[in-house]
Amino acid sequence: MIQVTILSRQDCHLCEVAMGIACRLQAEIPFSLNQLDVANDPGLSAQYGHRIPVILIDQVESCAGKVTERELRRAIKRARWRRPISRILSRLGFHPNRG
Repeated sequence: MIQVTILSRQDCHLCEVAMGIACRLQAEIPFSLNQLDVANDPGLSAQYGHRIPVILIDQVESCAGKVTERELRRAIKRARWRRPISRILSRLGFHPNRG
């Protein structure tokens, strides 16, 4: 399963927006979602502190700053298609998020 991590900070409006977008997309596209506060990790704070929110997909930076739903959807779908089993199941007509 795709792992989406949102690096954020408390009282960050853009972080809240990014989390809301990710939650909405999670209803359509199956992925696991984490949120990490960069203030709790000096290494993350030094690396990403001024660029939050930062979206990591499978531990690879995908989006940062003002994130749009379209941008995040595309990034998640790209990550999903990198996995061979997703391509195979799709060609067979299996769609796990459909009833």
